[in-house]
Amino acid sequence: MEWDAYWRRMANSGYINYTPELLSAICSRMDVRGRRILEVGGGTGGNASWLAQQGAEVHLLDLSWPALQIAATTFGQKGLKPRLIRADGYHIPYPDEYFDVIFHQGFLEHFVDPRPLLSEQRRVLREGGYIAVDVPQRYSLYTVYKHICMALGRWEYGAWETEFSLEELKGLLTHAGFTVVHAYAREYYPRAFYALRHLYKIEEKLFHNLAPLSKRWWKTYNGLWERFEKGWFGLHTLQCIGVLGQKRGKAPGKG
Repeated sequence: MEWDAYWRRMANSGYINYTPELLSAICSRMDVRGRRILEVGGGTGGNASWLAQQGAEVHLLDLSWPALQIAATTFGQKGLKPRLIRADGYHIPYPDEYFDVIFHQGFLEHFVDPRPLLSEQRRVLREGGYIAVDVPQRYSLYTVYKHICMALGRWEYGAWETEFSLEELKGLLTHAGFTVVHAYAREYYPRAFYALRHLYKIEEKLFHNLAPLSKRWWKTYNGLWERFEKGWFGLHTLQCIGVLGQKRGKAPGKG
């Protein structure tokens, strides 16, 4: 299995995913303590383990056993015991309306038709529950880089991958029967843009602190970047986007 090989390589990399924007979106809507949360495509378990530390009952679903083993290690390092499910995302082995939150990052873009996946996730999500979807954003230099790599046969994240505009992602969730309640953008590509965004760190490193006058300057500088990131332009140019949807009413096509 292609993804098994990928996760075996990742096991030795030390990489653990952690996405503050996604976690903030979820926690802004509810206190996660005692909530049942499902991550589809569990990966390294970084986000899931953070939610578990906040008191959530977190379940991780992945078809790749090496991925689940990495997640188990991540949980174990934090003194947590994960609930691991090796299963296909098209057939989630839980009853209807079981979870309060479902989320996935870097998952939906690997499927030509993601609609059946969202439909199945809606089935196991309770009425009023939330779904958080985080994917690559279409209008980014990262998209150009990715498609060049795929054309050359050098793309390591599966043989095929797509990307979404914010409007496309919102449309997918709306069509699947969710009400979109929040959207965010994150990450810079190439890294030169990230360095520009965090120039103040150079001063901190060189002088071990920020001078009083520069603190005022960097506060203004940081504020301008935040306006960009949270505004229309950021949502349409940064590397990844996320959308939070809420399950309300009956499933599409049902009377």
